[in-house]
Amino acid sequence: MEQGKEQQNGGLTEQLAAELIATRQQLAAVQQQLVAERTAAQQQAASAKASAQQRYGQIAQSVEQFIEGKATVADVVKNVSANIAHDENLWKGAMVGAAAAVLLTSDPVKNAMGKTVDGIFPGLRAAGNAEAGAAAETAAEAATGKKVL
Repeated sequence: MEQGKEQQNGGLTEQLAAELIATRQQLAAVQQQLVAERTAAQQQAASAKASAQQRYGQIAQSVEQFIEGKATVADVVKNVSANIAHDENLWKGAMVGAAAAVLLTSDPVKNAMGKTVDGIFPGLRAAGNAEAGAAAETAAEAATGKKVL
């Protein structure tokens, strides 16, 4: 009877050992696949970076040629559009920058923003005007040498 249990335990041990070996082999295969994928991703990123550096180098060279008088504006625009037409982030940044420039230089927009800020912080505009008046008085005193009342 004990011999039967020993044989049964021995069979279970061999089965567990075989399963452990199979699991280790699967783990090793997964690790190799991850290493291969990581290497491929690193190579792809390096290639994309090199390509971007080359494109921006060409743009810089085109601008330098324009500054030196060796290229026209049309040449620069053609070079820029050819090199960055597919760069989505650049166009997003250009749009945000253009919108910010319009917002910050437009008098109606600045007045509307001032009213909004004044509505949120009622005393802010009055305090700013008082500080501006004090600065103007100081500047007038410095220019004339007399105290302004």
